[in-house]
Amino acid sequence: MLSSLYANSQRDPKKSQKAYTYMDFSFYKPMESIDIPQSHYGSAYAELVRSKRMPSWALFCFKSLMASVDDKYVPSEPGFVAEDAILLHPEKVQGGYKGLLIATESAGDQRRVFVNSNGEQIWLTVPFIQTKVVAEEGVILLQ
Repeated sequence: MLSSLYANSQRDPKKSQKAYTYMDFSFYKPMESIDIPQSHYGSAYAELVRSKRMPSWALFCFKSLMASVDDKYVPSEPGFVAEDAILLHPEKVQGGYKGLLIATESAGDQRRVFVNSNGEQIWLTVPFIQTKVVAEEGVILLQ
């Protein structure tokens, strides 16, 4: 706590930098504060990049997803790709597919045609998206 107080007192108030918190100086940060996706999603993302199926608009999350890659795991289906949405590591669930959704705002509340690694088309409904782009784990897209 003292470190954050000292660092904030030395900050230049004319520059627009955020204030330090005590967590910035903590040795024991909780695991949920680390924003790294599960390794199977990272491996699926890496496979889409290798196969040149990853659209350029989806590279905003490249660093965090590549940090979670498990080199020993190669997914049988890395992802479904649409023009403005991607479902990484899709798993069949009742009524649709579950996975990590990477999408733009334009895909929200829309039905999109996704293409799997075999070239087959799958129609899925993307849920509402509140921001310009999103990368969220555990999203279910309904058929």
